[in-house]
Amino acid sequence: MPGSAAQSPSPRVVIPATPATSASVERGIVEAGFEEPRTLNPLFVADPLSDALSRLVFDGLVSLDPTSGEPVPALATSWDVSDDGTTYTFHLRENVRWHDGQPFTASDVAFTYTRLLDPAVRSPRYSRLAERVKSVDIIDSQTVRITLIRPDASFLSTLATIGIVPEHVLGTVLPQQLVTDPFGLSSAVGTGPFILTQWLRGVSLTFRANPDYYRGAPTIPHYTYRVVSTLDDLARGLQDGTIDWVTLDPAQVSQLPALDGVTVERYPGYELVLVALQLDPAKNKLFTDLRVRKALLLGIDRAAIVEKVWGEWARVAETLQPPASWAAGEPPVRYPYDPAEAQRLLEEAGWVLGDDGVRVRQGQRLQFGLLATGSDPSRRAVAELLQQQWRAIGVDVQLDLASWGEVRRRATQERDFDALLIGVLWDVDPDQSSVWSSDSFFDGLNFGHYLSPDVDRLLVEAVGTTDRARRIELYRAIEQQVLSDLPVLPIAFPDVIVVRSERLQVPAMNALVVRTRAGVEQWQVRADR
Repeated sequence: MPGSAAQSPSPRVVIPATPATSASVERGIVEAGFEEPRTLNPLFVADPLSDALSRLVFDGLVSLDPTSGEPVPALATSWDVSDDGTTYTFHLRENVRWHDGQPFTASDVAFTYTRLLDPAVRSPRYSRLAERVKSVDIIDSQTVRITLIRPDASFLSTLATIGIVPEHVLGTVLPQQLVTDPFGLSSAVGTGPFILTQWLRGVSLTFRANPDYYRGAPTIPHYTYRVVSTLDDLARGLQDGTIDWVTLDPAQVSQLPALDGVTVERYPGYELVLVALQLDPAKNKLFTDLRVRKALLLGIDRAAIVEKVWGEWARVAETLQPPASWAAGEPPVRYPYDPAEAQRLLEEAGWVLGDDGVRVRQGQRLQFGLLATGSDPSRRAVAELLQQQWRAIGVDVQLDLASWGEVRRRATQERDFDALLIGVLWDVDPDQSSVWSSDSFFDGLNFGHYLSPDVDRLLVEAVGTTDRARRIELYRAIEQQVLSDLPVLPIAFPDVIVVRSERLQVPAMNALVVRTRAGVEQWQVRADR
């Protein structure tokens, strides 16, 4: 159900389990994946896998309740907020120790945020913090005060959850050298439920339980992340009990055979696959006409794309708030597949069909490039379908398929594209300033230079109140405006797909748990049936 972060799973395959051996319980939980994290250091994590595994080792001031998504105490037991909503005073948990036995104090918190705010560190989180955090002050050894530039209701969910790093380990490292320091790569000292013991590049990461974890020692002795290279390796591991769980994309799930004792579950997620249009007239004037943007969306058979690319594992995106968000709701503006209306709008805008079936206006062809990640089968398939569907209404699209690294660079640094097919992983908090705000032109995710003073004002107002009902009302208004302006063309909300052995016992699994490993210290592996 849209808006619920705790939707019940919908198993696709349920077959009686093969009993686990006591050895599998002794080795703890084994997660598998085809990718490897880049780092565990919270100062530098920038991709979902690195962030998720980092949370095994590092805790933040607060964490997110796996059911409601609300901020709950972690390294801070409580916090006070000033009347104007700009000052947060965190009261830290006593008797917390780092994995090396040293005491955790307010100095560690101040050190972490000071480094994040230092441009010399080159943290991927720098811009977001610099735009929002004014100062960080130590009140005493167990109290720290963070002052914001302006009220921000998303602060606790997005910035106060960042993992805290130890000053006594990293304090002597020059800020500009932190990015190459082995901390987070070959060693890590945190306060979290697990302790990194070994990282074999391209093979596995192994963690052992932290017996002194302040929430109580984990119920399993070890946690391992294993890198697999093929679906056959994954299937064998799931079947013989050497792998307990994995997250997959729809293409991979469709190729995975039915396995005894293995379930496939889907959860509404936080990712929106969209096409961002270049609205900077200095780079491309084609999309400055709203009629062209509307025609492009009306010319997309999104239901057919979802069916062909994701099958049952995604839903058509008619809104901007993801289905896992508490702010999700009914679409304020609808754009059904209507190629006839799309062609009418293009004719009205002066684009008439040429002899080769491509529309022209004043000698200019209706043609543009679509930048996408060519190595991603799903992205490539979507791009090819878009190319076909737009050609049917007289638009010539040249596919610009590149590596993910190049796509990311061109999208976020150079803004070098006509149209961009990309997935945006929204925060758990519904604030979407990083994509719609004009403040995010150059160092955020406002890829196409979208400018709306009304949206800017509504975004500020929405994070300026903690009243959830009022925030939902404001986000509806933001959706109404953005979907009327169409700086992007929303395509699909892919589900989070979890494949797991019935041996693995998780109190509550959903997209938020997958994303943050919330409550991992309570996960168990069943020894027998």
